Amino acid sequence: MASNPNYVKKQLAVDTVSWTAIIAAIDCMAVAIKNSALVDLRIRTDSSDATTQDTIPAGSLETIVAPRHDSGVQDGGSGARFLAGDTIAYLQAASGTGPALLTFVR
Repeated sequence: MASNPNYVKKQLAVDTVSWTAIIAAIDCMAVAIKNSALVDLRIRTDSSDATTQDTIPAGSLETIVAPRHDSGVQDGGSGARFLAGDTIAYLQAASGTGPALLTFVR
């Protein structure tokens, strides 16, 4: 039986060759990327642009939180920041391979 659909975890295989897309599993307001590997992971918001790159050190957690806001803001404060199927970012292992543990919260 599946758990609450507002909270989803996924493992993502990452290697040194390709940039692996982080795809939103559900409509969500928050995404956490846990580096479960024993090596650093590289993260980019554009897989072909090195200027968007950062590092998630081994054993660390990167969190993206975009809460709802007042209705006076242009989008009315309703709806998710990331829709199911959206590409959020891209990951690549600095060396070897390893899983990243993704957590999506509606």
